Amino acid sequence: MRKDQYIIKNAYRKPIVPIKLIHSKHIVKLDGTISIDKNTGEISYSGFTFLNPKVCEQVLCNYSRLKEDSWGNFENDTWYMINDFENLVDKALKKYPLYMRIVEYKIDGMPNNDIQMALQQEFGIKHSIEYISSLWRNKIPKLIAETAEDDWLTYHYTFEEKGTFKRCSRCGKIKLAHNKYFSKNKTSKDNFYSICKQCRNAKSKKN
Repeated sequence: MRKDQYIIKNAYRKPIVPIKLIHSKHIVKLDGTISIDKNTGEISYSGFTFLNPKVCEQVLCNYSRLKEDSWGNFENDTWYMINDFENLVDKALKKYPLYMRIVEYKIDGMPNNDIQMALQQEFGIKHSIEYISSLWRNKIPKLIAETAEDDWLTYHYTFEEKGTFKRCSRCGKIKLAHNKYFSKNKTSKDNFYSICKQCRNAKSKKN
């Protein structure tokens, strides 16, 4: 189950039908595949996988019903899917307490007007209703999907294929030598810069 935690296989008994905040009524098939180009390192996926921000959005918007339907039913694969998704959300949003609060309020069914007031009281920031909606439907699902991609890459290059990890010469963190984390540099031995993308971007913003 850990190996396939980001691929929701077609063994699930019921498909997710978007409801509530999702306006479309099409059925989502609960299977998916993830692959990686050995030459470029680019990831591609299809079907139902947490690497897809749209899938993360649909699970968020249907979370309450999925949680209720699978609660305590350990023979139902949906229970494991929800459990993995919750861990993924916690990991993705631990540095973004405001985003986590939006998720909690949305799951509780709180309207955007009330969320706006609650965020202003807690964080001293007044976001527009449109911005809150954009965070819920775009920014937050993308953060969750990016975290799922990080986890998948780490798993893939640790257990399925031997990868190379390197230490960023600026922040000192050890990261996968992959074009998601390091920019390409043909003059270096491993074809990557010694400074990770995060540090390079931070320096550019500072300048």
